[in-house]
Amino acid sequence: MAEVIRLNQADEVSPHSIEGEQQVLGAILLDQSRVPIVAQVGGPDLFFDPVHADIYRYIARCERDGVHSSVVTMRAWADEHEGIRELGGSSYLVRLAGYCCAESQLGSMVDFLAETRAKRGLYEAISEARRALSQGEASAAQIAGQLEASVVMLEGGTGPRPISMMSATTTAGQQIMAAHEGRDGDFVPTGIHAVDRLLNGLYPGELILLGGRPSMGKTATAINMAANAARAGRKVVFCSLEMNPEAIALRLLSERMAATGNAVAYRDLRGGKFNERAREDLGSALEEVAQLPIEFLPRQYQDVGALLAGAKRTKAKMGGLDLLVVDYVQLMRSAQAKNRYETITEVSRALKNLAGMLNVPVLALSQLSRAVEQRDDKRPRMDDLRESGQLEQDADAVLFCYRDEYYLERERPETGTDEQLEKWEDRMRRARNRLEIIVAKQRQGPVGTANVFCNVAFNRIWEPEQ
Repeated sequence: MAEVIRLNQADEVSPHSIEGEQQVLGAILLDQSRVPIVAQVGGPDLFFDPVHADIYRYIARCERDGVHSSVVTMRAWADEHEGIRELGGSSYLVRLAGYCCAESQLGSMVDFLAETRAKRGLYEAISEARRALSQGEASAAQIAGQLEASVVMLEGGTGPRPISMMSATTTAGQQIMAAHEGRDGDFVPTGIHAVDRLLNGLYPGELILLGGRPSMGKTATAINMAANAARAGRKVVFCSLEMNPEAIALRLLSERMAATGNAVAYRDLRGGKFNERAREDLGSALEEVAQLPIEFLPRQYQDVGALLAGAKRTKAKMGGLDLLVVDYVQLMRSAQAKNRYETITEVSRALKNLAGMLNVPVLALSQLSRAVEQRDDKRPRMDDLRESGQLEQDADAVLFCYRDEYYLERERPETGTDEQLEKWEDRMRRARNRLEIIVAKQRQGPVGTANVFCNVAFNRIWEPEQ
């Protein structure tokens, strides 16, 4: 076998195999049709040495664009590349071709590099945890959460496992029959029938975004969906980064009392402002709400790693998990991100991965851009999602909450004719307690609007036919 040149000797500890990388590069250098074998398990990320990663990217780009690559056609590029030039320029490509592994061995060699990459990631995660411990700024729980998140991301070894057509067809058939027979099946009903008619419920493994400007009712909607799922026997985890768990419980108590006909706003409940009759209803509501299978992850779980770890622990504690709610995306953090855009991008990808990992629907709330307020029609649009297009890309469904009543209240004419005031009052009557839940995106179904009633003071959502 030809002599192997070691390229990156500065880091002998982090797991890698220069020889393995050279053999794989030699194989695709001689036949670029083999590029997909490498691409499907990591592509350039498989290569420890950055020069090797650059060589792979060049060959992969040629393969993608239908351009032939070889030692001859790559000569000019190699001689201009600083890293390759230090290794002998285009003559190094000739040596790589000589290191080529047999075609029958390529798959196992690629799997070996993928396993080495996973070990490298684990080594780096442990090193980062040690650095964080030595600095002493982060808590033990935060460091443990970040380490667990890194380990979770490494699970699966060589990448996503293939799913047979038999398995996919069986699952699809079960979903079809459950829907046909009026059963929930694997999906989680929101309990808001107008929404369920559009979505057919929330499906495991999917990321659902629920967006809205402040005071549009998105938190009320999320709490109602979570409570409805719990009442249907589903196990729910609610990661509340904006409100503490007691505040959510207060809203649920107000919603239950309103549903039984003795409405007390949650602000009044908190202030103890209610009569004796309401006191009796409060006792019943306390008993009912306390039994709901809902667990909370408070503000301390705002780091991506902590959320991943907390969700897994809670699933084990509850003996299963059917729905994860995150309120809200813009309050989450990522230790690896360098700026706000990268943070939201990392958070979006993490939530999407978490939905697949735990095989549950993830309902994530999102703030919207202030640009909404500058338009005449203030109904949200997809481009109103804040700070990263990754949210729109990752989401399987995007829902928006809109209350025309909120904006009309601020348009009350201070001066003007009686006719103008009457027109405003008529518009207010028609908008009173109206909530539009707009399905702006859905991979597996239609878009549309669910028109329901909502009283945010009582955290209650109900439908016209009720």
